[in-house]
Amino acid sequence: MSQSLEDLVRAAQHQQAERAVDPQRVLAALPQRRARVVRRRRLVLALAAAAIVAVLAPMLALRPGPAPQPPSVTPSPVPSVTGPQSRFVPLEFSPGWLPVGYAEYYRSIRPGEGLIRVWGSAPPPSPLLIDDVPRRLSMTVAAAGESEVTRDESDETVEINGSSGGYRHDGPPGVYWQTGGFTIEIRADQPGITRATMLRIARSVRPDPAGTELPMVIAIPAGQVSVAQSVTGVSPGEWLAVTDLGEEDPFGSAVASGTSVSVGTVTPAPAGGTSLRVGGRPARHLYAEVPEGGHYLVVELGGGLRLTVFSLDLDRPAMVALAEAAGAPNPTAFRWIGS
Repeated sequence: MSQSLEDLVRAAQHQQAERAVDPQRVLAALPQRRARVVRRRRLVLALAAAAIVAVLAPMLALRPGPAPQPPSVTPSPVPSVTGPQSRFVPLEFSPGWLPVGYAEYYRSIRPGEGLIRVWGSAPPPSPLLIDDVPRRLSMTVAAAGESEVTRDESDETVEINGSSGGYRHDGPPGVYWQTGGFTIEIRADQPGITRATMLRIARSVRPDPAGTELPMVIAIPAGQVSVAQSVTGVSPGEWLAVTDLGEEDPFGSAVASGTSVSVGTVTPAPAGGTSLRVGGRPARHLYAEVPEGGHYLVVELGGGLRLTVFSLDLDRPAMVALAEAAGAPNPTAFRWIGS
C-alpha cells in the first residue's frame, strides 16, 4: 500500500466531517421550531377569559410502553398566582334560526377576534376533534375596532337587518356586517351550505343578554395572562376545557407561551409517565413528542375528570404549582353543549 495508516485515518475523518450537519444550521433552526409549536397552540385549541387564543390537539391512541425520556429543562421558579378570573362572559349576540339538526359544540374568546362559537349537524367524535364536526358553522362576535374581518373586492354587498354587509364567495362562504359597535361574521367552514341559508342565519341574529360560564377558574401566575380558554364537547357529559397562558407583548397583545391548563373527561396527553401525587390525588408526568411535543402533567380528579397541565419548557415543580392552583370545575358551565 502506498498510503500510510495515518493518511487513511485522516482521509476517513475528513470524509465523515463533510457528512455532518452544520451545527450553525441546527442552532438556527431551534427558535423556528419553538415558534412553530407556539403558533400551532395559538391556532388549534382555545376559550374565554381576560384575553384569549386556542386549539385542541388531536388525540392519538398510543400503546402503553416505557415513557420517553425528556430533554433537560432549566428549573423554573414555582409561580406565585394572582386572583381568579370572572366566571361570566357575555354572548352579546345569538342566531335565532339554524338549519334543522344543528347544535353548538364549541365556544372560544380570543383577543382581537372576540367570541367564537361553532355549530354542526352532528357532534364531534371526541372533544379533542372539533375540526371533525360535520357541516360546521361558526360565528364570531368582536368589537368593531378589534375585528380582523376585512372586505375583499370580490365580496358581494348584502343587507343584514338594515346594515350593509358583505357576502364572501371566495373560499368558505361567509357573511359579515356591523351592528351596535360589533362586527359579526357567520362562516361555513365546509362546503354545502347555500347562500340563502347563510343569509337567513345572519338575518336571524339578535342581541343576547345571556352569557357563558367559564368551566373552571384558573389562578394566573404573576406576570402572565390568560390568552385562551376553549370549551369543546360532545355532550354536557363529555367535554374538554383548555386555558392557554401567555404574556403581553410591548404592544399590549397577548402572546401564547406554550403552557396550558385543561380539565375534562378526556386528556390530550398520551399514556405513560412517572407516577406521583398532586394535591393528594394520583397523577403522572411525562415528556412526549406527540400529540404535541412538550411536558404533560395529568391529575386524576375523580368522577371521570382529569386535569392536564401542558408546557413546552416548564419543569415539574412549576407544573405541579399550576395544577394545585386550579379551581374546581363548574358543573353548570356545559349545559349549552349539544343544544
